[in-house]
Amino acid sequence: MSRSTYQLLPHCATHAKDLVIVAACDGASTVGQIGNEVARRLSKRYPDIVRMCCLSAVSAGSEAHLKIFRDAKAVIAINGCQLMCTSNILRQRGMEITYEVAVAREGINKLPSLDYTDEEVEKIAEKIVNEFLQKNINNQYSQANI
Repeated sequence: MSRSTYQLLPHCATHAKDLVIVAACDGASTVGQIGNEVARRLSKRYPDIVRMCCLSAVSAGSEAHLKIFRDAKAVIAINGCQLMCTSNILRQRGMEITYEVAVAREGINKLPSLDYTDEEVEKIAEKIVNEFLQKNINNQYSQANI
């Protein structure tokens, strides 16, 4: 894919007040990779509403990234497993989480693998859309087909 065909997303620092900002696990397991892929897909499918942001920068204390989360319309935390690292990092940095999910608590086994299925990703993406986005973001997702 050449750079000219990249899908450009809204700059999260400039548009945070209009966006649902997503932080996701990217751990070295099935559930961590699923969390990251869900955040990517939601950002790509709904670029004017949802935008993933760098959890590592938040963890490192980047003031610019902390401001993005503070300014966000809403914050979603996608955790891989029951350790809830994504949520814990955000809370330790004083961020308020609007919606959180743990992939491993949704019937998906945590395995020592970087592989996952499309069905597993879609299951978590649909859960977020159905439980949060449809109900809380101006009903913009009532016809969403994730």
